[in-house]
Amino acid sequence: MVEITYSRGVKIILLSAQHKGGAWTCRFTIPDLLDSHRFQDEPIDEYKTEWEAKTAAFESAKRALDRAQEHCGISIPGEPS
Repeated sequence: MVEITYSRGVKIILLSAQHKGGAWTCRFTIPDLLDSHRFQDEPIDEYKTEWEAKTAAFESAKRALDRAQEHCGISIPGEPS
């Protein structure tokens, strides 16, 4: 399932999936960061519910935005540069 959400004005796409046995996982992508995959250094865990998986992926995406802003000088809309 795909869900589009935002953090600090930046689009985050959450991609959740349910696996055999009922466990859920969720990956994220940040279209504004062309190489956002390089910020996905956290392992993708399995969760009992889709909500838990999406929440964990969203928190990971917010950390990726923080790292992008701190280390790469990427400006986040609505925040001081």
